[in-house]
Formats: sequence, structure tokens, C-alpha cells
Amino acid sequence: MKENYFLGGYTRRINQGLSSITFNSQAETFTERELIDNIQNPTYLALSKDNHYLFTIEKEEPFSGVAVYKKNNNDTWIKKDYFYHTQAAGCHLFYLDSKKALYLSNYHEGTIEIYKFNDDEIKHLQTITHEGSSVHPNQTQSRIHFASAFNQDEFLYVCDLGSDKVYVYSLAENGSIAHLEQTISVPAGTGPRHLEIHPNQKFVYIIGELNNTTILCHLKKNGHLEIIDSYSNISPDSHPKASGAAIKISNDGNFLYVSTRYQDQITLFRVDQTSGKLTHLQDISSYGKVPRDFCLSLDEHYLIAAHQDSDNLSLFKRDSKSGKLSFINKDTYAPECVCILGIPNT
Repeated sequence: MKENYFLGGYTRRINQGLSSITFNSQAETFTERELIDNIQNPTYLALSKDNHYLFTIEKEEPFSGVAVYKKNNNDTWIKKDYFYHTQAAGCHLFYLDSKKALYLSNYHEGTIEIYKFNDDEIKHLQTITHEGSSVHPNQTQSRIHFASAFNQDEFLYVCDLGSDKVYVYSLAENGSIAHLEQTISVPAGTGPRHLEIHPNQKFVYIIGELNNTTILCHLKKNGHLEIIDSYSNISPDSHPKASGAAIKISNDGNFLYVSTRYQDQITLFRVDQTSGKLTHLQDISSYGKVPRDFCLSLDEHYLIAAHQDSDNLSLFKRDSKSGKLSFINKDTYAPECVCILGIPNT
């Protein structure tokens, strides 16, 4: 079986732009990476539900913004439109099909940029600006790192790493933010980076970049969050620069995975589906430097870790019953990769 993946990353050293790669699960090997487009810093990617549109962050000096690619009949991707208007590049991108809205989180400017996508065109819709700070040297200002509606229509959940807050916004029919529903504060110095929702829609998990924790929240029926517990992702004697990166949950809801940069490891937790609570099961080297992102394969029999500084993908076999990972290889070239996105088979 073959699975295709998009690779996004920085273009500071040797990476040339947006690319793709194919994984052959029978041989447990990857094809050579193929360049889709020579663009600057396509550091985060999002797909439409029908897999016909690919959205990416893009830097085009002196501005930054977003671009969209459309798959043609030859299964190649053609740039259809772009919108550049911010001084600093964003760090996370989410597309909500039901509202045809694109949400760009901007770490450096402390904003959420919202775009409308219609008829292959991107138009800027709204800017939401945050303010705030916290106790860590990286928290001198608001630093929005994530926004997602969890494929729902009603609420947008936003991580502000700089202020140690998570915001819940109501969405208007056109995808713009209507009003603020809730603000929750996490422990000072957490640095909330990304969220994952449990498949049963009862729990949300927040990864703290700065204090290397995973926070468990109850997701209430009204869309609000309530903090239940917190878990350490690394041991006390870990690398002093260790910082949380990606967080993913298996489709069956039984296992949660997080990656930690500089410690360069993947941590596995078992999930109690009744309480949402976590039990630590495994720490394993990511077999590379700075595992900024990772993903489960489409059949979830493998985990693929992308490394920003060592320019490689690491492949792990995943046991679906225990959730545990077994290292296979680390030899796939993927320069400056910070986002890996599977393309569902259609």
C-alpha cells in the first residue's frame, strides 16, 4: 500500500520549498522527495476535506501570508491564489470547510488572520489581535500558536503561548469570529502550543511548549473547557532546552503521542476513555534533531517523525494494541521539515 505526504518546512539552509513524498508500507521505504513549488518557508499546511485544495503558509519578501494549490487532472498541484500582508510569517494554519474559512496563527505578531476562500480565490476577512504576557523569557508578549475548530462549525479554540491562555471564540456564519466565549488560564510558564481533541468529543489535550506538560481538559457540551489534570512529557533530568512540539491522538482514542525538541523523543500515553486521564507507556528517541512535527500513517500502523535540524524522516512501526513504537529507519531525506501532512486516499 502506498501513502502520499506533503512536507512543509523552512527554506533557511537547503530546503527549496513545498514538496511531497510517497511511503510504501509493504517495503517500509519512501520514494525520493519531489518538489511541488519553489516557495519560501511553507512551514505549515492544511487540506480541504475533498483533498483538492492545499493551503500553505508562505513568505514572499517583504510580506508573508497564505497560498492555495489545486490538484489538477494529472494529480499535480498548481498555485491558484495567494494573499500576502503581514510583516512576520505565521506558524499554524487551519481550514474549516463548512465555512470556507482559513485561520492563520501568527506567533510573532500575536494575531489570528482569517481569510475567506471562494472560487479559487483567497480574500482577507478579519484580524484578531491578542495582548498579554507571562513568566517565561519567551512570553514577553502574546504569541498565538494554534487555532482550530476541531472540524466543528461553532467554536474556534486558540492557544496563546505568550499569555498562558486558551481562548474559545464563537464563529459567525461566514467564518469570522463573532465574540469571545471563554478564556482559560493554564499554569504560568506552560506556553500552550497545540490542542488535540479526543475522538469521543469529551476531552481536549493541550501541549505546553515551555514546561513540557500535557494538560487534560473536559470539553463541555457548551464548548467550554475545564482543566482536569496535567502530565509531564519528559523526565526531570531531560535536556535543559527541551520544549514540546507536536501532539497527536490515535483514531481509536486509546493512545496519545507527543514530541519533544532537543530532548528529541516521542512520548506515548495510554488514554482512559472514561476519565480522559493519561498513563505513561513509553519514551523513545525520535532518531533525529528537533522533531518539530510527526504524524501517524493513514492506516495508523506507522509513525513518521519529521526533524527540522537533522533533515530526516524517522519511521516507526506502531503496535495498534499496545500503542508502542518500534524504530525502523531514519534515512529518508527531508530538509528543514517542520510539517508533515498525509493525503487521504480517494
